[in-house]
Amino acid sequence: MSKERIIKNIRTYIKSNCMKLNHKDFILGDILYNNRCHLNSVQKVKMGKASKIYLCYVIDKDNEHSMVHFINQLENGKYQDNTLGWIYQTYNYYVIKEVNETEYDTIWNVLTNTKEDLLAHNSNWFDRNILKITKEII
Repeated sequence: MSKERIIKNIRTYIKSNCMKLNHKDFILGDILYNNRCHLNSVQKVKMGKASKIYLCYVIDKDNEHSMVHFINQLENGKYQDNTLGWIYQTYNYYVIKEVNETEYDTIWNVLTNTKEDLLAHNSNWFDRNILKITKEII
């Protein structure tokens, strides 16, 4: 199976099993664009500027790019992407889970484990061990 086929399988799985968020439920966040969404989200909660963290899978509206991603939810229930800022408008967000407060200090593990799980469920042994396809594609 090719890398592209695995990504397609992951997208199909996510769309079938995860809740899609409505863009009307978002407000503008910071645009750090630093590939550290997991850390940015924890920081906002610890600073009291957000109340929750959600682990998501995002797919751009042109269906060319997708990734595991973290966003915040504010006290008023609105979602905020404090990594992509206004670029959130170009993505569809699918919630994988709400991140538990006990996971904040090991948020990197949440990211890594999610990527490994998605790869394991949407590829096979041959892909991972012979073709050397790793979680870095997600």
